[in-house]
Amino acid sequence: MSDKGLQPIISEYRILWEALKNYETKLEKMSTMTTDEDQELIYDEKLQDVEDALKSIEFSAKRDFDLEFG
Repeated sequence: MSDKGLQPIISEYRILWEALKNYETKLEKMSTMTTDEDQELIYDEKLQDVEDALKSIEFSAKRDFDLEFG
C-alpha cells in the first residue's frame, strides 16, 4: 500500500460495489421490518455509511479508470 492509500484494480472496484449494494439492500429490508425504533436508527446510520462508501468508490473508479457504475 502506498502513501496514497488503497488503490483497487477494476475488478476490485466491481466486487466492492456489488458487495455494498447487496449490503445496502439487506439493511433497507431490515430497517423496514424492525419495530424497534433504536434498531431502525442503527440500520439507517449504517445505510448512510454505505451510501458514503458507494459515493467514494464511484468517484475513485471514475478518476482511476473512467469506470462508471449504474
